[in-house]
Order: sequence, then structure tokens, then C-alpha cells
Amino acid sequence: MKFGKTFETHLTIEWRQQYMRYTDLKTMIRRGVDGAPTGEGGATDADINAYYIAFEEQFFTECMHELTRVNNFFLEKLAEARRKHATLKLQLLASARAPGHTFSSYSLQSSQRLPSMVSLRDNTSGSNRKLMTQRQLRNAYSEFYLTLVLLQNFQSLNETGFRKICKKYDKYLRSTSGNDWLEQNVNPAAFTDQRPLEKLIIDVEELYTYYLAGGDRSRAMTKLRVPPLGQPTPPRMVFRAGLALGMFIMLACTTIFSYIRRPPEEKNIEAFIRLYRGPFTWVIFNFFMAANVAGWQRAGVNHVLIFEIDPRSHLQPATFLEIACTFGLLWTLSILGFLFHDLINVQDPFVFPLALTLIMITLLINPLPIMNWPARWWTMRLVGRVVTAPLHYVRFADFWMGDQMNSLVTCMADHYYIVRFYAICWLRYANVIFCFDEDMFVPISRCLPAWFRFAQCLRRFRDSGSKSVSYLLNAGKYSTTFFVVFFSTMRGRTDVFCRWLCEYV
Repeated sequence: MKFGKTFETHLTIEWRQQYMRYTDLKTMIRRGVDGAPTGEGGATDADINAYYIAFEEQFFTECMHELTRVNNFFLEKLAEARRKHATLKLQLLASARAPGHTFSSYSLQSSQRLPSMVSLRDNTSGSNRKLMTQRQLRNAYSEFYLTLVLLQNFQSLNETGFRKICKKYDKYLRSTSGNDWLEQNVNPAAFTDQRPLEKLIIDVEELYTYYLAGGDRSRAMTKLRVPPLGQPTPPRMVFRAGLALGMFIMLACTTIFSYIRRPPEEKNIEAFIRLYRGPFTWVIFNFFMAANVAGWQRAGVNHVLIFEIDPRSHLQPATFLEIACTFGLLWTLSILGFLFHDLINVQDPFVFPLALTLIMITLLINPLPIMNWPARWWTMRLVGRVVTAPLHYVRFADFWMGDQMNSLVTCMADHYYIVRFYAICWLRYANVIFCFDEDMFVPISRCLPAWFRFAQCLRRFRDSGSKSVSYLLNAGKYSTTFFVVFFSTMRGRTDVFCRWLCEYV
């Protein structure tokens, strides 16, 4: 991968404007070389030398501007990190000494090994500062450590960027001025000195290890360490995903063949489609997520930062594929049970769609820290933020999920049919055909995704200080869904009434 793409992939989105403009500087070099006068065009040696001298001055003036901006931002963030570190250290040491706080005996004994920390703790013992709990301290240190890693990444990317651009300047202009400027200006700059930030990182690791991990460094680093971006997928994960995909393909072929040879009863076909189309959304959605994440990684899109996902727990494409195939296996097995229920001595075939839905929901909301719990919790919180759209600041992930729901509006109505069928009709009526007739809640369920986006647009308009009319225009676009659903529903009701009237007459 070329450095330009690596640079765009690994930068922190929130700090995008603070990075050096590597692409612009590279374009400037190429334009300078392409626009240089030549002897064939009638330019004299003096003209050519004057052009290159002027271009060199212009280019390095621009580089100095970029260097100053990068250096100032780094110093500002470093000072902010030091203040944050001092505050957290005060909280940690004061909490370790306060009665009732459950810090390990090792962490309390370890304070004797860190005299500077003990003195700092003693200075704060008489304060009335509200102490953080151990869990709050763990979360705060984990977030702070991530900030330090991002700042370290900021250092590395910009330093490499300046070195690359100076090397490119020397290559294209056949000069040594780029290397000289690098030695004189970039190397002495504060942001190229790794020692202050490394000292902060080591200090955080030691504090977390001694006070919050009981002296177990491996446990502490498991909680703190941020995996590098673009790391290869572990072979074990690829094997599991491939195995699940193979099993799903075989079961899917078996299910299709079984449906052709042994279809459901005529009276149950509509119920079969309604009850299985909704859960299939979970399968196809995760398949497309696997393809999207793989495409984003290949195109250099840093989706982890765009969606504000914890870099320690984001899912790889193989994991999405494994999840999709797992849901697909459950879906196909449930269909096979529905089709062959009489052969396995199950009287009611509708037990299988219910079991499928309950298992899928359990796998999603299961609170145990297994089966990618951080990703499941992130998804549930995201859906909750979308549902309560007017009450929260709208982030990119929020309106992205809202758009996904708008694309799956038919399947959302199918989920309502599932709830209504098992809550009202199942076990009460022998004929279930009328259980899937449209009622007043079906058009409401079709309007909900558009309402979520409508409310998000209004909230964005409010948060923008009523400055951007585009949010109102976008809200108006989604509001047209309400009229479409209303008039289509009225037309359907009118057609039914007219048909009944004609039959009566």
C-alpha cells in the first residue's frame, strides 16, 4: 500500500484538519515539475534557475506552515494529556487509600515502591474531591490510554509524512534541499521527540498494573493495548468462518430442494413467508456487513474511527461472515423443521419459527461477556439511540443505522407480523391466513424508519444552530414517506371496500 493511502487510512478522523497535507504537498511538487520551463521552450538557464529557486522557496514556506501547525497541535494535546494524567493519578491514589474501596492488597503495597506517587496521594488525602470507583477508573484509564496511542500515531504519521515528502522533493527536483530542510526543521521539532509521550504511556501502564490489575501486567495490557490498524485476520477466525460458510451453503441447498419437493400446506404458505422473511434479514444484513467491512479495509476507509468503535473490540470481515452463517444455519434448520415437522412427531410447525426468533434474540441480548459482547452491546445501544432520535446528538453511526432501517422497512413490518401472530393468533385459530391481514399498526411500522430519520434531521438542524437548511430539506424528504404510506393504505382499504360493495350488489 502506498504511503498516501496508508496516511489517509490511519489518521484520526477528529484530527483530520491538524495533520500535514501530504497529498497537497505531493501535488504541489508534481505541478512544479510539470510547469518548469525547459530549454526546448526557449527558456535560458537563468530563467530555469530562477524558477526552481522561487519554487523551492514557495514549497518550503508551505512545508514550514504545515510543520508549525502540526507541532502546535501536538504540544497542545501533550499538555492536555499531562493534565489529564495528573488528574487521574490523583483520583487513583486517593481512591486506593480511601476506606471502602476494593483495591487489591498488591496495589496498596506497591505504592511503597512508587514514592513520588505516595507523596502525591498524601497531598490529596485531605481534599473533599469525589472519588471515582474502581470501575470508573478502569474505564477512564482505558480511554486515556487510547488517546495517548492516537497521539503517538499522530506523531508517527506526520514525521513519516514530512520525511517522505522531502525525499520525494529531492527525487523529482534532483536536489538535496529537502533532506537539508528535514534535518534543520523537522528533526528538532517537538512532535518528533517520542520520549515525553512514551514516558506517559509507561507511567499509565505501571499505574494500571499496580493499582487496577493486581500486579498482573499481562491482564493490564489486555485491557489497555490497542491492536494496530490493518492487522491480518487470525487463521483460526478464517477457518471458523469458512467452515460455517460451507455448512450454510450445504444446508441452504438442502432447504431449497426440500421446499421444492415438499412445500408447506397451501393454507400455511403466506404464514411461512411472513415468519421467515423477517429473520432472514439478520442473515443477509451480516453478509453485506462482511462485504462492506472488507471493501472499506481494501479501499483504505478507517471505519473504526468513522463509526467511533473501540479499536480493541471491532469485528473483522471474517467475524461478520461467521455471524451471518451462524444465523443462516439456524434459519435453514428451522425451515427444515417446519417442512418435516410431521416426520419428527411435532404437531405444530409454527413452533420452529418461534424457536428461531427467540434463539436469535437471545444471541443478541445475552449479557454474558461471550460471543462478541462489546459488538452486540454497541449494536443495541446504536439501535436505542436511533429509536430515541430526538433526544440525542446524532452521530454518523446513528443516521447510518437509520438509513439501513429505511432500506429494510418491509422486513420491519414482518417483525411486527411475527409478534402479532404469536401474541394473538397462534394456538387460538385453526386457520391462520387472516392473521396476516393488515391492521392499523402495519402502516405505523412502515412509517417508523422514516420517522427516525426525520427526527434525526430535525435534531441535527437544532444542534447546528439553525444554520443549515439542508437538514430541513432532508427532513422534508423523509416526511414524504408518511404521505406515501397514508395514501397507499387508504387506497388498499378503498379497494377492499369497493370489492365488498360489488360482491354485495
